[in-house]
Amino acid sequence: MPMPSTDANALPNSAGERRWGLAAAIASVTVFGLSIGQGAPLLPLLLEARGTNVALNGLNAGAAFVGVIVGPLLAPRCVRWLGIRNFMLVCFGIDIALTLALKAFDGIAAWFVLRALLGLVGSSVFTTGEAWINLLAGDKGRGRIIGVYAAALSAGFGTGPLVLSLTGIQGWSPFVVNAAITAVAALPLLGAGDGTRGFGRERGANPLRMFARAPLIVGVVAIFGLFEAALMALLPIWGVRIGFSVRTAAATLTAVYFGSIVLQVLIGWLSDRLSRIAALRLCSVVGLVGAVMLLNVPASPLVLFGLLFAWGGVASGIYPVALSMAGDRFRGGDLVSVNAAMIIAYGLGGLAGPAMGGAAMDMRNPQGLLWLFVMLFAGLLAATCWVFGRGRRLDRTTE
Repeated sequence: MPMPSTDANALPNSAGERRWGLAAAIASVTVFGLSIGQGAPLLPLLLEARGTNVALNGLNAGAAFVGVIVGPLLAPRCVRWLGIRNFMLVCFGIDIALTLALKAFDGIAAWFVLRALLGLVGSSVFTTGEAWINLLAGDKGRGRIIGVYAAALSAGFGTGPLVLSLTGIQGWSPFVVNAAITAVAALPLLGAGDGTRGFGRERGANPLRMFARAPLIVGVVAIFGLFEAALMALLPIWGVRIGFSVRTAAATLTAVYFGSIVLQVLIGWLSDRLSRIAALRLCSVVGLVGAVMLLNVPASPLVLFGLLFAWGGVASGIYPVALSMAGDRFRGGDLVSVNAAMIIAYGLGGLAGPAMGGAAMDMRNPQGLLWLFVMLFAGLLAATCWVFGRGRRLDRTTE
């Protein structure tokens, strides 16, 4: 089926304007990722310090995923109304207000509502920002450019907790710093101009329809959301239970983040040189083999961190590869819609990941978490081999 053409008004007029717009979009979303990385541990740590029940603390954190699922359903309509740059600026302004409201209305009941709204706004930023980056990346070198974005975003997420360690969790300072970081994220957009005047203004498909039109793309992102959420929540607990100190176990996530920062560009480059599906298979194989190796890792932090670096960095590449696949296939309003579907899928996976990982660890302590990852990546690898081995595309457009 031929690819729908891109409206000429959706693209910048010059290569320089396009490069500046791309740099601005990547910088903006990356700094916003730093804001999320700083803010995500803040409220759980505050609730823990106040003696809040762990289950209630977890439910409060899960409220954000309700917003993550709802936000992308609204984003395409808002982009058609405001334009992509203006909509992102509005989202940043609302995010700043909601962040400060967390301190002004300091209580767990209010935080349920505010965290859901923050999830809604944040998912809207990623829906529109990633679609914008995908458009400006172009067909030539898309994988490499999205790999740069994924690496930068991982750096932002990974730096956030370090910022929190400097501000502490008490008083207004962590909230004010978080709001200031979000304000900085908006600055590149102010200087970018409206280089994608018509992008997203076309009426695209309903994001929920993209679950049927692009099931492979959406399914990969759901698996990634499940994998990442379970990994972030439970990998340190796994580390403690296999005998490492709390500090060493917490550092396992640092190894995964560093792998994501260093290896994403390589994965993107390979997806350009070979094919998206070949890169997806590679990530699936490494995800599967790495999880099996971790089941038998020797009690050596050096060996563990080296394995986590390579495993986490390559396995996490399934998301930018899926993002590149979406950019290859969709244009205009449909590109915003498919990105919305991907963020919804990520939210659904993220909502299920910690619960499934915890249940797996209860069933087989502590290696149940790794067995869950083995099954996830084995299923993904089998799906890609079955679909493309028979010469068919699972993510074929259905009208």
